[in-house]
Amino acid sequence: MKMNEKIMNKYEEKLARKLGEVAILIHLARSPEGSHAYEMRSKASDILYEKRRNSLEFIDDHLRTLHELYLLITKKIINTDEYDKKRKTIEEKIEKCPILKLNPRIDNLLSREQEEDIPKDLIYLEEIVKELENSIKEIKSMTTIWSNISGIYPAIESLEKNGLIEFVRDEKEGGRLKKIYQITDLGRNTLARVLIYIIDITGFVFHVDDKHFMPRKQRKDPIVFNPFGEVFRRLAEDIPPEERKYLLHQKGKHHDKPFSRMFMEHGLPLPSFRIFLRHPNLVKEHLEKIESDEERELAKEYLKTKLEERKQAINRLLEEIK
Repeated sequence: MKMNEKIMNKYEEKLARKLGEVAILIHLARSPEGSHAYEMRSKASDILYEKRRNSLEFIDDHLRTLHELYLLITKKIINTDEYDKKRKTIEEKIEKCPILKLNPRIDNLLSREQEEDIPKDLIYLEEIVKELENSIKEIKSMTTIWSNISGIYPAIESLEKNGLIEFVRDEKEGGRLKKIYQITDLGRNTLARVLIYIIDITGFVFHVDDKHFMPRKQRKDPIVFNPFGEVFRRLAEDIPPEERKYLLHQKGKHHDKPFSRMFMEHGLPLPSFRIFLRHPNLVKEHLEKIESDEERELAKEYLKTKLEERKQAINRLLEEIK
């Protein structure tokens, strides 16, 4: 194992343990009657992985759809009732995900309007599926907290030693005594303060302003971590300008599905509008990075629209406080 991997694994495990303690406190704060080690391990793990699991399930659904599309094209059942039925089902699923719906290469596989491009588009589809599968595999292989019950006891000991939780009673279950713990007032107060800093401990995307850890002279773009970023950018490359214009106007708005939300934030060449408000000096730099003149004009139009919306909102507020 390379030294860098050892360092990453070390701090991944250390962070996981600390997040595990936070998850235990969250569970106990929700359980006034108290909880034993087995239950704490189960519930705290659910808290830590709930969003990750839900998001992975959502992406798994889309991977299955892409697999179905691949099979539909390669089984050579065109002009049959089976083909029409399966294509309709796939179209309905793809309709719910903008990044797939608006991608012309995916659309061509469904519509078969450019038959000569089908082989190339199938290769493209295989590569996208493989990249998504690799990303999901990497996420699922991250450190598992408390792979067995004994792993949770050091966390319980640490929390109890610091007065954040306390032993309250023994309960007999199946002939065995189980120690029941409750969160203390100190634990509740500590949790409230911790959650100010850990707003979403299981989200895919963490926006980190590099001013906190990078010397001023080295600052560039605000850092954005997203394990699917490269796949999103690749899927976005072929979307036509008019469709990208629509996506730009959807950027920053609420989206129910995590896959769609992540794409809107990271599949387009511009950061979120709020980044430019905080760092106006980045506007020129980002516009210059866009190779296509047409794309650059779309980006400018998007920024002007957002600025005008913000300007109108500010003017309305000024009117209210006159």
